[in-house]
Amino acid sequence: MGIFFLGGDLELFQTGFSPITIPCVLLTNSARELGFENLSSFTTDDGAAAEQVIELLSGHGHRHIGLLGGNWSCSQISFRRLTGCRNACARLNIPFDVDRQCEPCRYSMPEAYAATRVLLERCPELTAIFAVSDVMALGAIRALRDIGKRVPEDISVVGYDGLVSGQYSLPRLTTVRQDTQQLAERGVDALLRGIARNSPPVHELVPFQLIEGESVAQLS
Repeated sequence: MGIFFLGGDLELFQTGFSPITIPCVLLTNSARELGFENLSSFTTDDGAAAEQVIELLSGHGHRHIGLLGGNWSCSQISFRRLTGCRNACARLNIPFDVDRQCEPCRYSMPEAYAATRVLLERCPELTAIFAVSDVMALGAIRALRDIGKRVPEDISVVGYDGLVSGQYSLPRLTTVRQDTQQLAERGVDALLRGIARNSPPVHELVPFQLIEGESVAQLS
């Protein structure tokens, strides 16, 4: 017997679980620092992926970039993506004011739609938005359209996850694609080894890919 956990807030594992006595696997978040003897984890390097997004936008001439969605708690996936953005902006000498250029929200289209309007009202100078999930990116595109902004002509949008729906949106979404198949396969393998041989937990990063669609414009 074993258990899979998908994502989630690491604080819940630290405060809401007694010592884990059966093999378990956490996907899309790292449990390396938690110290549970039977909890393995497999995740994407969210910080490095976010840095690549900023590098892509910078290479297309963008210097006023907003970050949309998530929760900035240090135990959240979105915090690592925020950290990657901040590191890349500092390295590339791009201004990045978290209080002005970031708008947290839940992982849903309606929440992202509302948050996008708030973000643009506060920072009308933005030329690009990095949404921390594809679902949020699609909500943002709809909000931008409804306030008269064209994507990518007026504002570029980048997502995260690599959902199939993003490749059929208009415009086709530029996004970070997580290798969900490899995440699942490695997770299942670790779980089976833990059950069959009482193997120690493993914590691994699974490669990602930045997919360029049609939602990022080159600024003159």
